[in-house]
Amino acid sequence: MPKKESEKESITVSFIRAFIITPLIFLIILASIFAYSGVWPPLVVIESESMQHSDTTSYIGTIDTGDIVVVKGIDSFDEVVTYVEGIASGHYTYGEAGDVIIYHHSGMSKPIIHRAIVNLVYNYTGGGFDIPSLANLPADMWEVPGENVWWNLKKSVVLNDVGYANTTVQIDLETMLFYMSQRGEMHGGLITLGDHNWDVDENGNVIGKYDQKWIRSVQEPIREEWLIGKARGELPWFGLLKLWANGAVPANTPHNSEINLFVTLGLIFIIPMILDVGHSSLKRRGIEPFKQTKRIFSRHRDGRRREK
Repeated sequence: MPKKESEKESITVSFIRAFIITPLIFLIILASIFAYSGVWPPLVVIESESMQHSDTTSYIGTIDTGDIVVVKGIDSFDEVVTYVEGIASGHYTYGEAGDVIIYHHSGMSKPIIHRAIVNLVYNYTGGGFDIPSLANLPADMWEVPGENVWWNLKKSVVLNDVGYANTTVQIDLETMLFYMSQRGEMHGGLITLGDHNWDVDENGNVIGKYDQKWIRSVQEPIREEWLIGKARGELPWFGLLKLWANGAVPANTPHNSEINLFVTLGLIFIIPMILDVGHSSLKRRGIEPFKQTKRIFSRHRDGRRREK
């Protein structure tokens, strides 16, 4: 066989191997992730900018549009560290204090992945909310209008300098209590907020738009039974493939995410081909790239056989 035809055949075989090996590796990784996660699907594609830390740029270590996040299944609030608790304990995930949770209930169109901000404990005796975690928060980071206590609160509580944007989150407890009383289901739960869900008011104050006030299908604290899991780990950019396939890529998706995805995909397919072609070329020249390594393994195997 002529040399050029042999090289062409080698490149073709390498190309086919790359397309077989890459999906196989992906399936093995997916199975491992599911074993860790305990829920299906074990991955969530981020479809909006609500958790970004920038309008224009994505970062590894934060949750951006088009990222894929691993979901670790949870059943209880005991498995969640809120933002308020994280400030006191030093527990940070995805660039801010506290855990990011995934939750859903029957009245929602799809699950929401936002940060757990604070846990409200319903006070069945007094009819308000207790927030014991506030006791460990620096005094200048929270306030209760008209009083300075964290128990049996019925009006509002304000959290200052929350997140990367230093937002003010004024939690309207009175409206939530009224909403639940109308439904006859009084309970506590988590207040949640997307890291990027804030706005600037007419006075120049940065106001945090927490879910329980700004999302119509979530007008009460998150219940334990709504919990799906908490975010653990990140595969940046690859969720853009799904969003493109569905025609659902937001207009404000960070441009660097798209560039990084194309570069990474190119490397994933090209590197195995380069290694395979290089290995074949060396063998045709009579050079065995891993000859010494094979000898070591061969001696080890022979030694074990003699021991038996």
